[in-house]
Amino acid sequence: MATTHAVMGVIRSIMPAFRNNNDKVAFVVHASFVVSGFILTATGRPAFAFDALSSSTTESLVRIAGWNEFDEEYAFVYKSPVKGSKKNTVKKFLVKCLVMNDKLLVDAIAEDGKEFGHLQIQVGNYTDESREEKDYDAQFKNFGKLVTDLNSEILCKLNTVSTTTKSSSEKNEEPRDYVGITSSSKKQKKIWV
Repeated sequence: MATTHAVMGVIRSIMPAFRNNNDKVAFVVHASFVVSGFILTATGRPAFAFDALSSSTTESLVRIAGWNEFDEEYAFVYKSPVKGSKKNTVKKFLVKCLVMNDKLLVDAIAEDGKEFGHLQIQVGNYTDESREEKDYDAQFKNFGKLVTDLNSEILCKLNTVSTTTKSSSEKNEEPRDYVGITSSSKKQKKIWV
């Protein structure tokens, strides 16, 4: 899980130049993935490519250059080890951020389409104007809530499905293609995705 101190530490160590408040929030999204153990394999133009999830990367680490080359849209591709896998299996994830009105819409999906998360972030609730370009603490407000929301709405959903699916198959249960079950009565309600 990403913590506020670790996410801010990534931001300070990379020292990105922000063009606007949307850049600030999009970079917090990226830093939260890095802190959570995801490895960046593409950003900017390569991450927007049609085959971004299927193309193989030969580099173990990718530079962040070009992450904000487009106006009002950002894309990142990450890889992460599959939890519980005895082999060194990795899964890729595509994260796209789109600015609409005053919000940054964040969508993340695994290469197999089974794990996904979505979050709408009201950019003005989390950014401050600061005259100090490299004073990153002064450029944000409600930073802890932003990181917490990213954890609960995006990162947790990408990390927990892998282990849930594994434990279901170990019990010889049928895999579930729905998000949740309500058990208020004996009937089960399926919510399909």
